[in-house]
Amino acid sequence: MKRTPEFDATARRRAAYSLAAGAATAFVGADAEGQIVWSTLQNLAIDQGNSLELEINGDVGYYSDLILKNYANTNGPYQGITVRYAPGRLSAFRAGANNYAYASALEAGDLIDSTTTTSNPFFGSMAYGAANPNAQFNDAPSAFLGFGFPILGKLHYGWVRVTVNNEAGVFVVRDWAYNATEGAPIAAGQIAGDYNGDGRVDAADYTVYRDTVGSTEDFRADGDADGMIDEGDYATWAEDYGYSAYQFDPAPPATTAIPEPATLGLLACGAAGLSVLRRRRAK
Repeated sequence: MKRTPEFDATARRRAAYSLAAGAATAFVGADAEGQIVWSTLQNLAIDQGNSLELEINGDVGYYSDLILKNYANTNGPYQGITVRYAPGRLSAFRAGANNYAYASALEAGDLIDSTTTTSNPFFGSMAYGAANPNAQFNDAPSAFLGFGFPILGKLHYGWVRVTVNNEAGVFVVRDWAYNATEGAPIAAGQIAGDYNGDGRVDAADYTVYRDTVGSTEDFRADGDADGMIDEGDYATWAEDYGYSAYQFDPAPPATTAIPEPATLGLLACGAAGLSVLRRRRAK
């Protein structure tokens, strides 16, 4: 998707409604199981001097959940974030003589939950040049914001992946996701189709699907009401196959050849063998 040259009403509508077509999937990890809802790649540019009111869970008609700022202040470009409503939380910290609030720049795989976010502050500077020396987004080609936001008063955790170049006044919102299970954690970069929670949609995730298909575990990748792990979960995995949260600007999943089910078992075995070979070479 090409970057939007200007931040205008079209970009606002796209941000507000993009979740209507988003996919829901399961987060299968050591700490929690839940339903991860991913925006798909958006690449929304916030033009300097503007802000973006981002609606994370697509409940159109309600107020937005986050405000992402790309202001042109006296001391230069400023980028920042605010979680709009209580009991909202942010991955953030305070630093400096004035105890100023800063947003934390997370890496793919970092945990986002009650232990890694705070309600004070629920806002923070991302970048402001020399004016905010502890800011972590001055030059961030690909970094994650972690947050908690309310849905009907209940706290849910999510992430937004951004590209920021403070000096140039560049702020691009790449994509975002949240855990639809109240209070359940999410890993930065966790997306639809990533069933083992490692930030990649690959053959290992098919193995999780294959081993649980037909069961009624909390694994609703296709968002259906019956709770069954079925063909819809395979379709979600196939649609996003090849995406990795560790890539700077991943190509759309459709550009990646998707293995057929008959070949996936061999592919998974091959990946496991390669892992063993790499460990042996490292010795």
